Amino acid sequence: MCDCSHDCFGSLCGTDAVYRLPDSGGGPGGIIYPVFGHWAWTSHFAGKTPGWLESLGFRDFSGSTVVHSIGAWAALASIMIIGPRTGRFDQDQEKTTRKFKGHNLTLATTGVFILWIGWFGFNGGSEFGFTAHVPQILINTFLASACGAITLLLWQFYQRKQIEIENILNGLLAALVASSASCDVVSPIAAVIIGIVAAIVMEAGSWFLEWRRLDDTIGVIPVHGFAGVWGTLAVALFIPAELLTRSRLELFCVQLLGCTICFIWCFSFCWVTLRVVSKFMRLRVTAEEEEIGLNMAEHGATTEMYDLLNSMERHIQGDSAPIEDLDEHSDVGLIARQYNRVTQVRDQALKELEVRTDKLEQARSALEVQAASLRQASLDAEAASRAKSEFLANMSHEIRTPMTAVLGYTDVLMEESWGRPGSIKLIEVIKRNGNYLLDLINDILDLSKIESGSLNIEKIPFSLIEKLQEVESLMQVRAQLQEISFKLTFAGKIPKHIQSDPTRLKQILINLIGNAIKFTPDGGRVSVETSCLNPDSPEPLLQFKIIDTGIGMNAEQVAGLYQPFVQADSSTTRKFGGTGLGLAISKRLAKMLGGDLTCQSTPDVGTTFTLQIQIGESESLEYYNDPQDALEAAAHKPAPVIAKPVQAANRSCSVLLAEDGEDNQRLISMLLRKEGAEVKLAENGEIAVRYAMHALEQGQPFDVILMDMSMPVLDGYGATQKLREQGYKLPIIALTAHAMSGDREKCIAAGCTDYATKPVNREKLREIIETYQSLTDFSEPVELPC
Repeated sequence: MCDCSHDCFGSLCGTDAVYRLPDSGGGPGGIIYPVFGHWAWTSHFAGKTPGWLESLGFRDFSGSTVVHSIGAWAALASIMIIGPRTGRFDQDQEKTTRKFKGHNLTLATTGVFILWIGWFGFNGGSEFGFTAHVPQILINTFLASACGAITLLLWQFYQRKQIEIENILNGLLAALVASSASCDVVSPIAAVIIGIVAAIVMEAGSWFLEWRRLDDTIGVIPVHGFAGVWGTLAVALFIPAELLTRSRLELFCVQLLGCTICFIWCFSFCWVTLRVVSKFMRLRVTAEEEEIGLNMAEHGATTEMYDLLNSMERHIQGDSAPIEDLDEHSDVGLIARQYNRVTQVRDQALKELEVRTDKLEQARSALEVQAASLRQASLDAEAASRAKSEFLANMSHEIRTPMTAVLGYTDVLMEESWGRPGSIKLIEVIKRNGNYLLDLINDILDLSKIESGSLNIEKIPFSLIEKLQEVESLMQVRAQLQEISFKLTFAGKIPKHIQSDPTRLKQILINLIGNAIKFTPDGGRVSVETSCLNPDSPEPLLQFKIIDTGIGMNAEQVAGLYQPFVQADSSTTRKFGGTGLGLAISKRLAKMLGGDLTCQSTPDVGTTFTLQIQIGESESLEYYNDPQDALEAAAHKPAPVIAKPVQAANRSCSVLLAEDGEDNQRLISMLLRKEGAEVKLAENGEIAVRYAMHALEQGQPFDVILMDMSMPVLDGYGATQKLREQGYKLPIIALTAHAMSGDREKCIAAGCTDYATKPVNREKLREIIETYQSLTDFSEPVELPC
């Protein structure tokens, strides 16, 4: 009674790669089919009394249920007992499934086509003769199957945008199964509907089985079971009224009863039978047999491709013997021959690699010896770098501390000597040289920060014309004192605002212009020409040409121009002064601003320095039509009036000065008192903590504490931390000679409200007093001038 590859009891499992079942000839199939067929089809045999289902009016012309559903329910019992194939469902994630593709779609399609042709004979032959109904049966069979296949074709394209042949074939078979129950009586239109619905039922059934994690390898259950039930029930829906012996509802109930009885009888019988059989023999193959397939495990069948793959696997395991015993004229033999050639080339390359590896190992040993030496040199260099940084930090501190007294008392002497021109000139000499020494220290610190990579560059928008006007106003005074012509010019359009670091750009320009003025004799000329290069490109550049008619340099002197502490000529330092640091710093800053600094010079003719920097993206730039007019307008713009902070009414400023140097104690105390402040001195951090907490407990806390960070007994860092730990919340200002990179952050981290560097002057102290007299909330640090 097997009509197709899907529904015979011998293929209950759905695949021969996983299951090993007993022969069905004398087994359960010999009982299940005859018993149910007796209930539904007995009258088909002459002289037989109708079975009890048939007596109730159950109709199943070619066996949608009697033939097909029985095989499906048997398959369902089998896959529930034996389980899915290895890897079909993920054990960890219940909703994850893996679909195994068929290995030969051509044979599968050919088989279904042959089966489709045979189905016409099966349905038509169920008339037991060539009656007038046979053409109708054949037409309905064709229409149902075609519509089932087309339905799945359209659904595949709509759902996945591609065609899966297996599903289309199953749709065709499902429609054939469904049409078998009623192809002898329904109209062609009804056959079309039955085929379409059968395909949909099959697709939904496949989804349901996957959701329930039931591994139906080739779709036996949805094709023959679910579609068979639909075809059996469709008899009641589409049978012509003249053939009805009872109402459609009554017939539908009878059809449903027949489907239900079929499921209960077949499923339960197979379930019990397979459970009993499993007690005496293994139904599922071993994992190894499943891996290689039953063709090899049971029959020893093999192919040249299988032998080739096994040989390749042995090569992976280390066996390098060439592949032999294959027909060299077959496709697989040709592949094996080429594979052998590749293997030989690989083996030869491996031997050469081993020789080279030995040589490299010898070279590596030699390099390791050198790398001890290199590591030691690196450690020595790091130690030297740390020593250099520590030296610069100590020198900065030790020089800045006395410079506070030098410059501070110079300002005091200048105030007291007003009206005595001779004394003022002497004091100005002291102050000028003191400021020169301070500039030298600042240059050394800048160079150290650049070389260590700790100098931060900003990239903020600012007005280019306003910055150039600041530079012009500063340098015009120097040029006039030396009786030199100085002017700013422009070539082409100039952007209104640029993205860069305004402080560092100003530092470079002042350095370059200052040098040009310094090395240009009286009566000479210095000019700055500003232009925008490639303004329409994505990243334009801004160019400054600083041109002078000074002493000039030769090529050798220009080559060593940017080395620290080097000037063009040793006599230059004696005649013009300077340390040679300015150009070294400017060159490095120019590169950090995304550009460069170059020089062209001719002895006794003059020098041109060309500075280029990046200024941001071109889309964000706006340009002046006449930059010269904009510069003149900026020069005549009135300076903003800065209002002095209003002091709190009826309150004087009290200051605790923590400072261990006697000279700085006297100087800073005197300057503070001149600003109207009451000053309390503490010579170390321990005393400062005691004074501050006592004043707080008495209800008369200090308005501000000026804390030197380097003191004996307890330094400023420890004193500040101790005060904060005891709940002191009033402002503490770090007043220190430490000005290296990271010193401000270190002070703020210790608990200081803000940070100011020495040397300190009267103006700086006045700003501190005014700031903290006028403020009542110190939750955020206030930026002070350094």
